[in-house]
Amino acid sequence: MSETESNAPLASFEAKWVQAVPELGVALSFLAPATRAAHGAFVCLVHELEHAAFGIRDAEPATLKLQWWAEEFARAAKGEARHPLTQTIAMAASFPLVPLAAWYAAVGGALAQRDAEPAANADALFAAYEVLHEPLAQIEAQLFALLDAPALARARALARALRETASLADALRDGRLPLPLDLLARHRLSRGGLTQASPEQVAALREWLGILRDAAATLDAARIGAPAAATLSADHWRLAKSMRADEPLAALPPLLGRMPLRVSLSAWRARGA
Repeated sequence: MSETESNAPLASFEAKWVQAVPELGVALSFLAPATRAAHGAFVCLVHELEHAAFGIRDAEPATLKLQWWAEEFARAAKGEARHPLTQTIAMAASFPLVPLAAWYAAVGGALAQRDAEPAANADALFAAYEVLHEPLAQIEAQLFALLDAPALARARALARALRETASLADALRDGRLPLPLDLLARHRLSRGGLTQASPEQVAALREWLGILRDAAATLDAARIGAPAAATLSADHWRLAKSMRADEPLAALPPLLGRMPLRVSLSAWRARGA
């Protein structure tokens, strides 16, 4: 089998997620050659778990998918991985050093997103997302580089907060509240009012996007790895542009398919992390 044929399953997953997250295509080119395949597979795995946590509407198939991943991680720990992503991740030299409990914590964090309570404030909302992303960040740091795992977890939590806001109607339909309760109270908004254009809705969204932008600005992108750094850079730009729009909620979703040129520089600076 040729190298191209052996890499075909991983390439299909990367293509899938590059289409959804365009800055990932830039970031992948800056990963260290020695761990390029395994690290790319891990980033795709992060997106797969996020999709099960947030993107599958019905609870039963989402739960079954996450339970399957838990079983797959147990098999991978014994050298019996079946999925192309776990097979490729297992190529990393430090893979045997990652405890199975860490993989189970990531699955548990994904399951927790399916039944999350409304967050009282921004910190509580970020912390809820980090129940998924903290164990993943710890694993990624152990597998591939000297990453700042807490900063990486916060960066991915902010990225999730932005995407939940961009898909606000779907999130509300599925029982999730992407904005904190204290912000709604300040703007005298109900859940239903979040999707209805009004001066209060626009003001609330602008404040929320500003909170996300300011939180993103505090992170050292050079210490979170190229994939997360690329998304952080692109999202900072998306947040700034959507905040200036007359209707931030309408402006935000199309921006997820676009990115600024500076994404390449951000990924390059983080390439050594």
